[in-house]
Amino acid sequence: MGDMILLVPMLKALQQRYGQPCTLISSGGWTPPLMQRVPACGEVSLLTSRRAPYFFNRSQWQLVDFLRRRPPGPVYVMEPDEKPLSLLRRGGVGPEWICTMRDLPRLPGEHVATHALRLARQTPVALGTDTAFNGEIPAAPDTRLTLSEADRRDCAAWLESRHLAGAPLVLIQPGNKKTMKGGPRQRGSNAKYWPEDNWAEVIAAVRRLLPSSRVLICGAPSERPLAEDIASRLPGEQSHVLIATDDLPVSRLLALQERAHSMISVDTGPAHAAAAMGCPLVVMFARKAHIAAELYAPIPTAAPVKILLPSDPSPDAGLLSVTPATVIQTWQGLLPACRS
Repeated sequence: MGDMILLVPMLKALQQRYGQPCTLISSGGWTPPLMQRVPACGEVSLLTSRRAPYFFNRSQWQLVDFLRRRPPGPVYVMEPDEKPLSLLRRGGVGPEWICTMRDLPRLPGEHVATHALRLARQTPVALGTDTAFNGEIPAAPDTRLTLSEADRRDCAAWLESRHLAGAPLVLIQPGNKKTMKGGPRQRGSNAKYWPEDNWAEVIAAVRRLLPSSRVLICGAPSERPLAEDIASRLPGEQSHVLIATDDLPVSRLLALQERAHSMISVDTGPAHAAAAMGCPLVVMFARKAHIAAELYAPIPTAAPVKILLPSDPSPDAGLLSVTPATVIQTWQGLLPACRS
């Protein structure tokens, strides 16, 4: 989810250049409901696997068939490996129509969304010097998503059913794909793990500093055991801390973030969504190079985003050196910007 939200500015720029929504080729079941909230995105084709051999993957066959039937037009590739290009070749897309990040390397320290916007400024060779597609592309990435009134009504009804409608809502996102992959959460390879005791300490502080608040522990259904382990450390707060992992399809999560007081999260897709929806955000980033904050940090829209890095200076430091006190202090700094 996070990677796709960071590409929303590119989709908006390409729609502005070419005058029509983009066709998107992606993966992940969350992609269609997310992209339905991006007017710059049109048809979505999903691959069930990008790594599977072509002859064993039906979704790749279907994509190639779609490409063969598609009239010639610009194609922009934001994947660094060979697989997307091989599928384009099978689909009869000539290299003169393709702009790829492989031909436009990222600059030192360049944010991925800025890199994508730079790619959107490139023109396929097939179009030559045609000035019809030289429209202005914003310099600053804009990740904002567009909700429908039905999205907002659904969220409001859900909050009403949980007796949460009038309270300041503080969202907690402790899980991420790597944490829930299997094996002990605290394994050394999981740079995004932050101990359950730490989360409980932060939630207790939020409740103490903002007594009128309700805290929602967010995540996917697979993250419920983690949420339960955190909530079990808060025995006196059962009526004020809600586990919402089974109740947050993409549309409701976005509407919830649009109206929430604030969010505290590890680096994961819902943190990017919160920033896109204007929810004041504290997000913890590990120091590993391939997930570095300067490259992948959520982009602020209508509210501040505060990035916390490990105090451990080692290049592969995970989150264990981030203290609850630091998170709480940073969250307190957001309070003037938070919704009541």
